[in-house]
Amino acid sequence: MRKIFAGVMLAVLLCGSAGADVVYTTDTGNVGLIKILSSTSADFYGTQYTGAGSDSLLGSYWDGNATRILIINKDSTTASGDTALIFSPSDLTKPLQTAGKVLTGVYNAKAMAGSERGKSVFFVSDNKISEFRTENFAAVRSYDYTPGGSINTIITGTYSIYATAEDAASGDVLLEFDGQLRDDVQDFMKESAPSGTEALAWLSGSRAAVGHASGVSVRRSGSFTLLASSDAPVKSLCMDDNDGFYFAEQSSSNDMYTTTLKHYSGGEVSTLFTSSTGKACKVIRHESSNVLAAVIGDSLRLYNMKDDSLLGSYDASVLGGNPLSVAETSVSGDDGSSGSSGCSMSCLGVILLAGCSLIIRRR
Repeated sequence: MRKIFAGVMLAVLLCGSAGADVVYTTDTGNVGLIKILSSTSADFYGTQYTGAGSDSLLGSYWDGNATRILIINKDSTTASGDTALIFSPSDLTKPLQTAGKVLTGVYNAKAMAGSERGKSVFFVSDNKISEFRTENFAAVRSYDYTPGGSINTIITGTYSIYATAEDAASGDVLLEFDGQLRDDVQDFMKESAPSGTEALAWLSGSRAAVGHASGVSVRRSGSFTLLASSDAPVKSLCMDDNDGFYFAEQSSSNDMYTTTLKHYSGGEVSTLFTSSTGKACKVIRHESSNVLAAVIGDSLRLYNMKDDSLLGSYDASVLGGNPLSVAETSVSGDDGSSGSSGCSMSCLGVILLAGCSLIIRRR
C-alpha cells in the first residue's frame, strides 16, 4: 500500500507542476520564460524569442483547445494595424501563427482579454472594444463608446465583459456587456466609478474591483466600496490566494516614476517592494502555483502568496532588457480571465493509471 500511495502522490505532483510557467517581454524585444516548479521554487530559462518589438503588448488566452501566448508588435506610426504573434507555451522560439496588420483601427491597443468560450479575444483602444476570433484571428465586430473620453481596460468573465471608461459628461464609469459584442449592442450597464479608475480585476467571489487615483474599490450591489487606500494612483491589481489582493501604485514627476507593490490581506496593507526606475507596472496571479508575478519598474519579481516571501528577482542584466509585461501559460478554458486550478480530467487519468499499474504489479 505504501508503494501505491507513493506512486499516486508522484503522479499528483507531476500533474500539478505541468505548465506552471510565466512568459515575459522586454523593451529590447525579448520573449523569455520562467518555469515555476512550486510556490517556493522557480527555474529561469531566459530568452526564447527576440522579435517581439520594443513596445509590445503581451497576454495569454484560451483558444478553445489550449492556452496561447499573444504578442502584439505595436506600430503607432501607421493606422494600418499591428502584427499579432501567436505562440504555444510549449515552444516560444517561433510563432505558431503570424497575423500581419490585422488590428486595423486598434493599432495602439493597450489592453486585451479572452472570452470564457475560447472563441474570441477582445482589445481596447481609445474609445473602442474590438473582438477577434481565435480560430483565424479575424475581426468580427467592435463597439464604439461614443459619449467621449476613452476606454481604459477590460476583463472578461463567464457571462459578462467589464470595461472601465472615461465619460466626458459623468466622469469615470464601469461598463458591463452580456458576454459578447453583438452587432446591434446598445444596451449595457453603466455605473459611476471612482475618480481616476484605470485598473480592473476579479477578486474572490467573482467581485469586480477597480484600481483608481486613491485606492482599490470593489463593486457591490451597484456601488463601489473602498477596500484599500493608496498613496498614488493604482495602475494594476490582482486577487491573491485567499480573500485579499495585490496592487501596484505609481506616482510620477518630471518623467521619473516611483512604483510600489502592496498586498491587502485581512484588512491590512503591507508594502512588498518599491522601485524608482522604469514605468512598467503589471501584477498577475499564477493560479496553478499560487505565485504572484509582478513587473515593477525595471524588475520582474515572483512571490510566494502564502507568506509573501520572494521567490525570484530578475532585472535587465538577467532578462536582456527592462521588463515590459508578464503573462501566465496555464489559462483555463472555463473562464478566459483566470488561470487553471484543480486537476483536469487528463490529469486525473494519469493519477488513476499510476495507481492501477502499481496495484496490478503488486498483485
